[in-house]
Amino acid sequence: MDLKWDGYRVLAFTSVRRGGPFLLQSRKGSPIQDRFPDLVAAAVPLPPGLVLDGELLVLRGNGVMDFGALQRRGAASALGRVRTLAKAFPAHFVAFDVLQVEGRRVLAEPFERRRALLEGLFAGHAPGPPWTLCPSTRDRAVAREWLET
Repeated sequence: MDLKWDGYRVLAFTSVRRGGPFLLQSRKGSPIQDRFPDLVAAAVPLPPGLVLDGELLVLRGNGVMDFGALQRRGAASALGRVRTLAKAFPAHFVAFDVLQVEGRRVLAEPFERRRALLEGLFAGHAPGPPWTLCPSTRDRAVAREWLET
């Protein structure tokens, strides 16, 4: 069981070769990386050929999710406005699944195997903020506490 987030569900794609383009795709399939240049810049240390499934968030200084700020960022199109919003409201990506590793599709693998790959990615590459591994548990009491708090 994973936490519930208040953001945009997105896929993040690194190029199969170092230095290639980084793409963010909305749930509806639209490319949105132009609105999140801070995430594009932060994607440089991620390994090539990676596809992550996750949630795009904006957090206030106190760590509380700010969906309104995320919506403003998602709607911005003018480059100056995009940069201003990126500086004021940095984006975060919370990864909860991995769909491709080193250019190899892993979607058909059992979730436990994909979760182990995802945890290995975060342990091995330590991408750090704004990249976060979504907490996950099989303990109902822990999940209930997450839901209630």
